[in-house]
Amino acid sequence: MFGFVLRGVEPLVPSLRRCATALACSFAVGLAAAAPAPPAQRFTLLEGEAVVVDGARAMAAVPGLVLKPATIVETAAASRLVRIEFADGSMADLGPQTKVMVVPPGFAQRGGKAPALYLLAGWVKLSSATGAPAAGLATPALDLLPFSGAVVVHASPQVHRVFVESGRAELVERRRGGVRTALANGEMYAADAGAAGTTAQRPSADFVAAMPRMFRDRIPSQAARLPATVAEAAPLPAPSYAALRDWLVAEPVIRRDLPRRFGVLVRQAAFRSALEAGLNEHPEWTPVLYPPPPPPPPPKTP
Repeated sequence: MFGFVLRGVEPLVPSLRRCATALACSFAVGLAAAAPAPPAQRFTLLEGEAVVVDGARAMAAVPGLVLKPATIVETAAASRLVRIEFADGSMADLGPQTKVMVVPPGFAQRGGKAPALYLLAGWVKLSSATGAPAAGLATPALDLLPFSGAVVVHASPQVHRVFVESGRAELVERRRGGVRTALANGEMYAADAGAAGTTAQRPSADFVAAMPRMFRDRIPSQAARLPATVAEAAPLPAPSYAALRDWLVAEPVIRRDLPRRFGVLVRQAAFRSALEAGLNEHPEWTPVLYPPPPPPPPPKTP
């Protein structure tokens, strides 16, 4: 209408847009940097009771409790389902009377991932997240390598069994020099103590009957339902020798770090005497029970 143009305004608009975009990106990056990283692993579902042993401390499991590497978790006989969820989206459901160590030290990575659990005894159902393989686990007899899908593992002194509910999995039989076994969807592996494992196209009837009932349901992730705050657990009495014995006499890779973590318990007379009585089963405690004398002072110079 007025018949004139403000020179210099046209080139300025793209510049303003670029500045606004840069500021928005910087703001987003700042928010991402300020946001706390998701917990590496924590309880998200508790249908029953579980005891957590972190170093020499024992506590009662609660939803939202963050679990450090090498933490021991043991479920009660009446527990229906205890779930641990990991930062990669994978989930570990623990059945009753189950003993696991979370992110056990001393195991090499397989496919870029260290085992998520060491299953000493009991039942675990491990499920991967969409698009990200689960880290797998280790037992006294075998390694379950990283996989995508859902796998149920049962470990006991008498038998080890692995059932691939969905996906595919690969096992390494640690007691047989690293023999590998591939399992397809629906197949089950079983091995008696010390014997070679066998593979069947479907799980056995006794396995299905013994499997925890809640393992049959596909329960979605519960992580989003938990508050962002870290949960606090109620302390329990310090673990006794009897409570820890199965771990104290486990294979060397598990026992190696236990004197450092539980050494303070030697101050308890009952714990110390039990260690001394069974020292041949866990000789790594010898320097803790009978520390060598300090070196003599250097000779004085005249």
